[in-house]
Amino acid sequence: MNNVVTAVLVTILSPQQIVTSLSTPTPTGPIHTLILTRHGDSLWNGKAPGSRETFTGWTDVPLSSIGEAEAVNTGKLLAQYTSGINIDALFTSTLGRARMTAHHCWWAYYERLNERHYGSLQGLVKSDAEAGMHGHNPEDVVKWRRSWHAIPPLLRDDDSRRMEEVRLYRDICGGVDNVPRGESLAMVANERIRPFLHESLTPLLDAAHLQSKQTTEGGTALIVAHANSLRALIGVICNVENDPGALRKLESMKIPTASPLVLKYRKGTKSGVYFPVNCALENEIKVDLPVYPLNSVQLSKPAKTTNLQTEDNKHAEFHDKIAQR
Repeated sequence: MNNVVTAVLVTILSPQQIVTSLSTPTPTGPIHTLILTRHGDSLWNGKAPGSRETFTGWTDVPLSSIGEAEAVNTGKLLAQYTSGINIDALFTSTLGRARMTAHHCWWAYYERLNERHYGSLQGLVKSDAEAGMHGHNPEDVVKWRRSWHAIPPLLRDDDSRRMEEVRLYRDICGGVDNVPRGESLAMVANERIRPFLHESLTPLLDAAHLQSKQTTEGGTALIVAHANSLRALIGVICNVENDPGALRKLESMKIPTASPLVLKYRKGTKSGVYFPVNCALENEIKVDLPVYPLNSVQLSKPAKTTNLQTEDNKHAEFHDKIAQR
């Protein structure tokens, strides 16, 4: 493999954005780079004329014509901003909307990256459910959508949707019991994403680091998945379960379709703890959810910038956008 040059953010964050983590162990592992991309707009995401935003989960809904165009554009964006950079691996989910987006980049399927399972909410228009039109408490629906811990109503065994998902995914998931009926974000994070990170992603990137013969620069992976599986991945790396402030931000985060993000992380070789690396400061100061749009991060050796305030404003605008409910 070619040498991997990790992402360096050409800006300095304001002091208010920086939180020192005294409990984070000093790492000795390499710094890995993740490029995270949500799939393009699907027929149930609500952008296409005549469509409405609908709970999708594991329902295999295809891309809309808008989503297909977004996927093509994402491929072009990745080609532009990763020119000369070796991407060591791509992971995507088994669901068609993610696979077709990944088709314009690269591809390799992984069921642990599937969208969070919305249980019996799947197929319901979100605004209708939030208005109580299906008999749910509107406050509960908001919690099921955004909360880290809330579990939506589960699918019953005799539900036709459950039967179809069992038929499609029981072999991929390793048995009927491993096909979810409904999940909280915490369940996605701890039952699917954490094993993926520990058993598949990090070992592969560690191997890329060894072959590259770099000191601290690790491997680079492109991950094309879903809003909630990506939120869960960010949550695991950023240790949000031990950081109430970061957890609140993650619960309100909304990831746009087909908009690549960059997240760098390290793993403590003795503790096994994952934590993010601030792209701007390149040190052990922890920043809440240091996730940035690809077009604001330089995937090469850092160059000096003379317009730090302008770049800082770009990141502030971005985080305002993804924090919308």
